[in-house]
Amino acid sequence: MRFTLKKISFVLITLLTISIGYLLLQSIDLQRIRELLHDDEKFDLESLKQASLEIRKEIHYTNYLFSGYDNFTKQFSDDETIKQTSLNDKCKLVFNQWKVSHPDFEFKTFEPEYERYDKSSDRKELFFKERINELRKRFEKDGNNRDKKFTLSRSDNKTISHEYMKNVKRSKNVLQFMADFVSMMRLYGKCFFGRELDDELNSIYTEYRGKLFPFITNQAPKFRKVGESEESGWPIYDDQKNIIDRKTEFGNNPIEFLQKNSKGRGIVISVSTRYAKDTMRLIKILRALNNRLPIQIVFKNDITKKNIELLEFAAVATPEELFDPEIIRDGAKFMPELNLLENYKNYGSEFPVQDLTFVNIVGCVSRPYRFSFPGYSNKILAMLYSSFEEVILFDADVVPTVNPQEFFDSKYYKLSGTYFFQDRSLRDFNDFIETNFFSTLFPSNEKSIDTFFDIPRVGEKTFDNKYMTGWRHYQEAGVVAYNKMQHFLGLLMMFPLALWTEPVQSSIWGDKEMYWLGLSMAGDENYEFNHYAAASVGEKATEQKHKYYPNSESNEVCSTHPGHIDENGKLLWINSGFSYCKKNGYFRDKGKFPFSTFELRDLVKLYSSPIKIRAGLIPPDLPNHREPGSPPDTNPEMEFRKSWKSRKKDIDEINDKLPEGQEPYDFISEWGPQKGWVKNGICSGYYYCAYDKITSYSSEREFDTGTLVEFDSKSNELFDYLSKIWHTGGSKMMPKVKLETDKSGTDPDKQQQES
Repeated sequence: MRFTLKKISFVLITLLTISIGYLLLQSIDLQRIRELLHDDEKFDLESLKQASLEIRKEIHYTNYLFSGYDNFTKQFSDDETIKQTSLNDKCKLVFNQWKVSHPDFEFKTFEPEYERYDKSSDRKELFFKERINELRKRFEKDGNNRDKKFTLSRSDNKTISHEYMKNVKRSKNVLQFMADFVSMMRLYGKCFFGRELDDELNSIYTEYRGKLFPFITNQAPKFRKVGESEESGWPIYDDQKNIIDRKTEFGNNPIEFLQKNSKGRGIVISVSTRYAKDTMRLIKILRALNNRLPIQIVFKNDITKKNIELLEFAAVATPEELFDPEIIRDGAKFMPELNLLENYKNYGSEFPVQDLTFVNIVGCVSRPYRFSFPGYSNKILAMLYSSFEEVILFDADVVPTVNPQEFFDSKYYKLSGTYFFQDRSLRDFNDFIETNFFSTLFPSNEKSIDTFFDIPRVGEKTFDNKYMTGWRHYQEAGVVAYNKMQHFLGLLMMFPLALWTEPVQSSIWGDKEMYWLGLSMAGDENYEFNHYAAASVGEKATEQKHKYYPNSESNEVCSTHPGHIDENGKLLWINSGFSYCKKNGYFRDKGKFPFSTFELRDLVKLYSSPIKIRAGLIPPDLPNHREPGSPPDTNPEMEFRKSWKSRKKDIDEINDKLPEGQEPYDFISEWGPQKGWVKNGICSGYYYCAYDKITSYSSEREFDTGTLVEFDSKSNELFDYLSKIWHTGGSKMMPKVKLETDKSGTDPDKQQQES
């Protein structure tokens, strides 16, 4: 066969064309090719919903598997061999393998929007709706389209679908990373906490500290007790609880240092200048309740010198100085018949000087993360960097109504090393994507790396709680009692939750759910909640003309303050101070029922006075909104929500979309409350009315019932006394006195530990 130059050129061109075509095919998304060849995708609503269901099945937490699972297990002949292998050997293997397979592994915040987990990943129909609306707005904005009708082409639908699948893929990758990261934290805790380590394990322990907790520096907080002029380092104690050293740096492994050197118990408050006034009030309340637990105020160099002096004064001044008429003159108008200086001893108050320490953590968070902790997450930093082992974490605006020692003495704390409180049982629901996300972070699957390391799986205690069964609010975090050493890994688990943007920040309110979530992520279900959910505390409505449901048998307590009552009917603490309305908006509210029936002078007096606590009403609990385990089929919960529309409307709903000309309802005479909590526009929306008898969600009974607690006269007197102290406690005046330290001769730091 003769090869002419022409034939050779033809063959070369043909081969080149085939090669280029092959390379082009390789560069095209194979999924797109399949779509072109088999273009049978449907875009009607039912088809989109079915596609959403398939995605929910794919991303369901039961399908999660640690990325290093197969690599780890293939090193062993069978599961039994893994179980018989020593923990040290398994730890070395899993961390060394991870280092090889993930050489660039490090903590990520996923802050840029293009990196984030997309919460519409399981709602294709919602994704389409939002994108179509964007296209429609763009079309209508174009002046050339004035006489044209907006239509959606198949190409438009395909483009939206492709964008949706890209989001789903990204979200799956983010979820896998986050779940793997939490799995690595669990392995870290199992392998290194509280164990004797050889040199190799110690090296891994230190190396992965930097990978898992890059936001923690080696710098220790700076401590300064009231009366001292110089800051000092972290206190190191001997077995007799004497301070033998002070450390200004943590050394190579801050995690190990913090775990081994947190000692004693006390109160921790995260404070900045913004919250200084409320903190002054809280300190004076603690003194009135004879608190003898030491207090640490944790801040980031963000309290002014003047406010530090005021906080010190609140902690150490004598009752004569605290209640000096010149100091409290702004608050003297509240209950003038109660003279605090003359009567405080009648309430059993001794006003002990408080063992107060300022803890400055300004250098403890590494520079790249310095602005990554929003206000609420400073509480988690405060808990970590407090030198206490056992902590009662107070929000600045809470008001305890019992001696704080009672939180440590409670049966819940003694049983578990925690004492948590439930939030209001509001009828606000969360979504599948949220509970499924958190479930993926829990050690819950039988086939898991956790099983080989004897890390406990979470069960009904977590999956059956209010949040995981579909309700938005479960924990109220104004007061948290927590044994850090007993639950150290659970504390650390809160940090990725605080630093990850989506889906965490839009799934929970601030830090409210982080405490039990962190523990469940650690495989630690040894935590306890107060028996009752939050109550509305204030005065029970007694006059029919002032009730929103005047003909209902339900009791009504309307208030801006949630309170927390134990199973014996004792009020333990309230939130949001003692003001009737912290927004002080009587002028805005004078036209709103029932205040529209008040004389203006009476309303002004009401708004300028403390709340009178005479009763606490705990509404009935809600049934599950979602079954445990985050079922992918969301139809049952949607049907449940649809059933609400067949119920009669509450006062917060009945005035929506009224026919033109119809007068709005101030109250409802024809039926009773449908929800246990009904939100009101009074006090800028902070006002809620609570009911203990509502139309049942079950067909088996007529009503669901809650609990009304009416406090006795002695308790009422105590509440009035505390409210007077709270209202006079925010004064920014103080006499020019020298703040003196404890002159008893006893080392205050030793006293602190013995407390």
